[in-house]
Amino acid sequence: MSLIDFLILGVVIGSNNLAVALALGAMGQAAHRFRVMLVFGVFEFVTPLLGIGLGVATAHAIGLQTNVAGSVLLIALGFFAVVGGVRNRRQDEKLAKHITSWCGLVFLALGLSIDNVVVGFSLGLGRAAPLAVATTIACFSVLFTWIGMKLGHESRRSWERLAKIGAGVLLMGFGAANGMGWL
Repeated sequence: MSLIDFLILGVVIGSNNLAVALALGAMGQAAHRFRVMLVFGVFEFVTPLLGIGLGVATAHAIGLQTNVAGSVLLIALGFFAVVGGVRNRRQDEKLAKHITSWCGLVFLALGLSIDNVVVGFSLGLGRAAPLAVATTIACFSVLFTWIGMKLGHESRRSWERLAKIGAGVLLMGFGAANGMGWL
């Protein structure tokens, strides 16, 4: 992967954290931004490594057409992110209200990071440097979490839906570009 690929990956994956951080900031959780950034950063680092490991093992075990399988997974994940952004979810608001506890943050970060297992898996089907991928995702996620908490506190949820849809569209584009061999 080139530097541009890593930057695109970081922006795409970090966009999910931006959307949630916007909601958390808008729900008055900005005072806990460093706790949120720490927990999100740890999960965003570990889960892609898990996914890459699973992807590498799967590719070796069954000899998949790795570029196609990884691209399909990324496009599907992007599609679900767009659908989630279009729908108005009350559950997200309830979860955001309980985020001040460490336990609540761990569960939220786990939910956010599940897609990183899929992204890591699809990248593990090809050739990706695991630590570079995980570090890129974690850094962008922490940065976007900080930005989202600040903006969310000021904007009061006016950008959350747009960020979720944008993240999904970017993820589908990344998957398509990967499938066409551009990345």
